[in-house]
Amino acid sequence: MTPFGLRRRLKEALGLGPAAARAEETVQLDVMLPDGSAHTVRCEPRYTLVMATQTLATPIATGCPDGHCGGCHVDVLAGADALVAPSAAEQRLLADKHAGRPDVRLACHAKLASSGARIRVHSVWSMESTRGET
Repeated sequence: MTPFGLRRRLKEALGLGPAAARAEETVQLDVMLPDGSAHTVRCEPRYTLVMATQTLATPIATGCPDGHCGGCHVDVLAGADALVAPSAAEQRLLADKHAGRPDVRLACHAKLASSGARIRVHSVWSMESTRGET
């Protein structure tokens, strides 16, 4: 082991370390925004849908800091099997807030397992909505 992890840093810079292998492992998510525009984002597996859309100019809006409001719901249009199965907490929230809609997932809970998911977003974050202008 060298001081300051120099050996590890050199391997990563040359593409020989584990960080280089992780960087190549990305999944693709197709997103349809409320305005009808379609976007494709790439991210690491296990990212939530909210995290995956942070690269968009208008990412998915969340209504609470801890994932209990149900406001970040999205419709899964295709590729539901590309998402990790809902946790018990997400299942409870979906039953309370979106009962009878099997195609709905909560973007703050739903995680990507592989490529192929296509979602429709109902609410996006914008500076105007934060200011109360819309």
